[in-house]
Formats: sequence, C-alpha cells, structure tokens
Amino acid sequence: MQENHYLIPVQISGFEKNIEYSIHTNAVDDAEDWFVDAKERLLDVNNWIKYSKISDIDFHLTGAHSALLNRKAHNGDHIRIDIRSRNTGFDWVAIEALEYDDYPDLSMETFAMRIRPCPGPQNIPDLQIIHPATSTIVIERLGKRLSASYHGRNEPQNDSTDTPWLGLSDSHWAGLVKGFIE
Repeated sequence: MQENHYLIPVQISGFEKNIEYSIHTNAVDDAEDWFVDAKERLLDVNNWIKYSKISDIDFHLTGAHSALLNRKAHNGDHIRIDIRSRNTGFDWVAIEALEYDDYPDLSMETFAMRIRPCPGPQNIPDLQIIHPATSTIVIERLGKRLSASYHGRNEPQNDSTDTPWLGLSDSHWAGLVKGFIE
C-alpha cells in the first residue's frame, strides 16, 4: 500500500495512523472482481456497520441538510456517526474527495475516500470545516494483491485515552477496512 497516495494529506501536527488489511487472490481477474466489490462497499456508507461488524457505532449517509440518503456516497455528502455508547449526539464528517485511478501498465488501480470532521448540517448552514484532521480510506489492487487501508492525518491529541478519533478506535478502523475486502 502506498502511504503517499495523493489524497492522503501531509502530516503536520497531532497523531498519524495507518491501518491496513490485504489479501492475495489466485488470479488477477479475481482481484479485479474483489476490487469492484470493495469499492462498492466503501461507497455504501449506510451498511458500514454490516461490513465491519461494529455493533456500537452506526453510520448514515446524509445530504446537505441532514436528510438521510439511500444511495452510494458522492463528493460533498456527509456521514453521521452515531456512537451508541456516548449520549453526546452525533459526530459528522464531510466527504471531501472520492477518486478512482487506473494504472494498466502496472496492473494497479486505486479508489480513495477522504473525509474531514465538520459541524452537523442542521446546525451550521455553511458546513465549515472545524479541524485540519482527515481520514482517508484507500482500496488498492496491485496484480493479485488487494488491500484496504485507513490513513488518519493530523488527528487531535485527546485529553483522555478513552476517547478515540471520531469515536472509532484502532480496532474499529481495522474491522472496517477488513470488512471492505471480505
């Protein structure tokens, strides 16, 4: 996995995280099919809980005014994160970038989603970004190898180790990236 994917911002301050899961298939055709499935799972935000088997966190794709959407994610959509163990309301992120790249000469293709924390759309009409932190999820196929990875950049330092970034611990992110592939 390339940690220098162009959608992954430069680390400036705070914490940096990289979590990866990969498999090797028997044939390039198999890897290409699994890549398409993984990409579709990444875009299917409303079913992330199913793919990741995370029972205490739910994800909902929303539009600009917090209306729930029943479709694949697009640039500019938002994700409402409901952490059931906390009674502090929802966390919100904006989908800042979705990019597909194909490199046939290298037998490689990538699909990436970058998200960034933002205020809830029902509260702030202009949806200004509130923190420089980002989370980038990259699905990559290189020959017969398929990988999914999470790259957190410029994550805030928490005052309490009990409060993970965006409510997701490393094990949550690991389960999510694994779920995109399996």
